[in-house]
Amino acid sequence: MTYEVAARNVVRAVSLGAVSYLALSLDVSSGVPKAFAQGNLPPVTVDAPSQQPRARQANRRPQTSNTRTTRRVAAPAPRQVEPVPYVVPSTGAVGAPPAPYAGGQVATGSQLGFLGNRGVMNTPFNQVSYTAQLMQNQQARTVADVLFNDPSVRSKTPAGNGIDGLYIRGFYYDSGDYAMNGLYGMAPAYSTSANYLERVEVLKGPGVMLGGMPPAGAIGGSLNLVTKMAPDFDITQLTGMYISKSQFGSFIDVARRYGEHKEFGIRFNSGGRGGQTPIDRQTDELGNAVLNMDYRGERARVSVDLGYQAENLSPPQRFLTFTTSPPFPPAQAIQVPPVPKPGTNYMPDWASWKPRDSFAMARAEVDMTDWLTMYAAGGYHRSENNYQYVSPRITNAGGVVGNWSNPALKGVDILDNYASEIGFRASGHTGPVHHLFTVNYSTFDRDYSSFGRSGGIVNSNLYNPVPIPLPNFTTIVQNLRTQTNMNSVGIADTMSMFGDRLQFVVGARRQAVGVDSQNLLTTPPGTSHIDIPVWSPGYAVIVKPVENVSLYANYIEGLKIPEVVSGSTTYSNVGEILPPAQTKQMEAGAKVDMGRITFTGSYFDITAPNATAVPVPGQALPARRLIGEQRNRGIELYTFGELAPWFRVLGGVTFINGEVVSQSYTYPGFGVVNYNGKTPVGVSTINANFGVEWDTPFVNGLTLTGRVIYTGDSYADDANLLVLPAWTRVDLGARYTFLSPWNGKPIVIRAAVENVFNEAYYNSYRTVSSAVSLGAPRTYLMSTTFNF
Repeated sequence: MTYEVAARNVVRAVSLGAVSYLALSLDVSSGVPKAFAQGNLPPVTVDAPSQQPRARQANRRPQTSNTRTTRRVAAPAPRQVEPVPYVVPSTGAVGAPPAPYAGGQVATGSQLGFLGNRGVMNTPFNQVSYTAQLMQNQQARTVADVLFNDPSVRSKTPAGNGIDGLYIRGFYYDSGDYAMNGLYGMAPAYSTSANYLERVEVLKGPGVMLGGMPPAGAIGGSLNLVTKMAPDFDITQLTGMYISKSQFGSFIDVARRYGEHKEFGIRFNSGGRGGQTPIDRQTDELGNAVLNMDYRGERARVSVDLGYQAENLSPPQRFLTFTTSPPFPPAQAIQVPPVPKPGTNYMPDWASWKPRDSFAMARAEVDMTDWLTMYAAGGYHRSENNYQYVSPRITNAGGVVGNWSNPALKGVDILDNYASEIGFRASGHTGPVHHLFTVNYSTFDRDYSSFGRSGGIVNSNLYNPVPIPLPNFTTIVQNLRTQTNMNSVGIADTMSMFGDRLQFVVGARRQAVGVDSQNLLTTPPGTSHIDIPVWSPGYAVIVKPVENVSLYANYIEGLKIPEVVSGSTTYSNVGEILPPAQTKQMEAGAKVDMGRITFTGSYFDITAPNATAVPVPGQALPARRLIGEQRNRGIELYTFGELAPWFRVLGGVTFINGEVVSQSYTYPGFGVVNYNGKTPVGVSTINANFGVEWDTPFVNGLTLTGRVIYTGDSYADDANLLVLPAWTRVDLGARYTFLSPWNGKPIVIRAAVENVFNEAYYNSYRTVSSAVSLGAPRTYLMSTTFNF
């Protein structure tokens, strides 16, 4: 792959392809009586009794025969033939995401790992699934934008950084851990565009038993991204967009179904944007193309995805760290400087971030009987990222506030991910007890190489950046190769009684993890190896005292993969492998479905080992070690749906009590450093997100939107000496829908302002010492969607 292929070439090719395709499609599409929203899919009932769907399928053959005879007489175009009604059985999941809930912003359920699709009221965990309709209406650019609707999730990487790192329930979740269509490691490694996604499913809490171990481990929760598939109606959409300061772009979405009964589907999403961002001196160019092909038969379903995404970001924002002299003890840390003006770019002009991601995956299901479904899936993802940047370390050198310095780095990271799984779901009865028995075997392999050079120390100022000449990157500082091999076997039984009023889930997963690391900078090359099997059980119960109330509790464990220490300018033990870190969660909650609005509440208690930097006698840099333990306890309150057909709500509040349970070490010449009882880095006590949509009565088709995001104060260092103040962000918007005078199909115009009051704020997250990232400045968004 050529690294220097600019994303604007992708945009250019996509635009030309879009115009050509639309020109060819207009005549074909003109016979369709009406257009549909991009993300809407035919309703599908989840958690259906296992015998009911097959009973309906048993009547297909005579219906099909009669229908065919009638259609031959009428002789319409084959594409106009209505699809044969079918229902995916309760043991199936491919091509049948749960239908949107009232208001269309979230779904009535989501996929729960190898347990398959589960409705909200029949899921003994806190899980939410955001729809394509919400993404399009909110003009979400990436997955991180979608998650601004969730009070349990916080974006922790800098705006304009090109990485969507998150905190879920107060624990870090890496962007490389996103699952796509149920397979870990298939989504773009750093940031995933939202234009080709049907759902963003968020599971809060660890879930190794449900889906296996993510590549970097998921302590507080995990994400599954569902790509778009062709619905039963044709889609030909073109969306033009503008983002301040001067970004323009266009995206297309085309879907068709073919075959006498629309068995074969194809959907193509593509587009790009480019120009100057709201951050000073920064340009961003992004392009992608994703093709989905699927087949749905009476007893088999197959889905295949092929995708490519590229981005050129220059210069990318990087996180800020605070130096100590010497690096320890932390009592000598530099205090947090005032927040720079929103949109300030403190990076040198030559800095760049150029990821390229290609992925291919397939999933198939076969209904062997009325009660047994076999399935298999596999995928490959390659990520290549060329970068050159500096991660500023605040020193206040010379007594000047905001002065920073650090080595400039240039390098390339390459990931090759391979994932697969195979299993079955079987339903049956033993007396009055209904069982959904599931078995799953999964594998994940990653080959990773990282090569970097240093250009020496560069210096500038946070508030008044000075020009920095492009360094000569001559010193090799990192040459690391790692191989990760994981395989696991999961088994679970979901037992339900009294018409699903009482349900139990009992399961476990045996995860085997092998990691090999080779540091090629040492002579001879330093090698490390670890191979450890770990059991991760899970138990859950659901009680429904009445039909619309669901009470649940669960105990489930998580697992963090053995970590290969990297970062030659950060740690002294590069190449060393840290052992797996096992986490545990206890949770209890309640869900109330009022028909068109749902309320959920939960209490969680999660404990997890901590990896952090500790001093090493005789070494200038600290070592990264797995020491201590973190415990986060909290309450989540959430609501979604419609208060009235013209007024929709989405959001809630999360309270987290984070505590370092055990973390202490001895610093030579200083004594014992004890963090017990401190609040973990990046954990805010109160997080709140609440959004509304109002269909105005005075202008038909006009909808006004608003959202408030509040994040409480947090600490940027282990010693709780560096306090980051609380912040509030307000977003406002509107959209207007009217029928095209040319073809009578909807045209939607959207306008929004994110961070209306241009709030300047810091986020915090864990790194070698204290670290912060800047939030996004005021951003203007406009888009128009045409249906053809």
